[in-house]
Amino acid sequence: MLRNNRLFVLLLVSALILAACNLPQAKQDDPEAVMSLAAQTLEARLTSDFLLTPSATWTSQPSATPPASTATFTPEASPTPTSICDMAQYVTDVTIPDGSQFQPNQDFTKTWRLKNTGVCTWTSGYQVIFDNGDAMSGPATQALSGTVAPGQTVDLSVNLKAPAAAGSYRGYWKLRNPAGVILPVISGFQGNSFFVDIKTVPPAPTATATPLVLATLNPFPIIPLPLKTATPTPKILFPIIIVTLGP
Repeated sequence: MLRNNRLFVLLLVSALILAACNLPQAKQDDPEAVMSLAAQTLEARLTSDFLLTPSATWTSQPSATPPASTATFTPEASPTPTSICDMAQYVTDVTIPDGSQFQPNQDFTKTWRLKNTGVCTWTSGYQVIFDNGDAMSGPATQALSGTVAPGQTVDLSVNLKAPAAAGSYRGYWKLRNPAGVILPVISGFQGNSFFVDIKTVPPAPTATATPLVLATLNPFPIIPLPLKTATPTPKILFPIIIVTLGP
């Protein structure tokens, strides 16, 4: 814009000088005449330049269209739970449902079914251990008899004995790895154990049949009488006399 203004001023001064040089000699001494004639000459020159200069054609600029977004939304991946080496899940009681009744000192075998939900294989170095409650003459520790791969289930059994006294009893058991760490148990008691629950019931008394004795029912003793032998009565025969009367 500043460059155009300078060009316009330069053209104006040049036109004035040129007009002054072309003025008739007779009128050069008259300042007003000189200025008037110069203005007319400049106006004519500008008009000619304007006509000779092609007019700029206004062309509407296309509206700016925002570029299409090329960014692709990628959903964040859900966090992956940390893999746990040793973890178990309680599945069910295979034997001895809760509240089962036994006679005093009666032997029984309790079996639980557990699943290996960790990523480490259980070996014979893993143990079923008694934790608290009523031990019921069970072992303090018992090693697994084989291996259990991740995702597999296993039946764990312990031999127990019902207490001698009547009542309700419960014992809690856990699973321990070779390093001595207790395994968490999903669906287990407090998340780390499983239990056995029984009742000791004394045997019902057996009814004894008492023979019925008549002597206990009759205060008077019955004395058997001796049997009498019947004596035959002698028969007396009387003679029969027949009397015949004559005529």
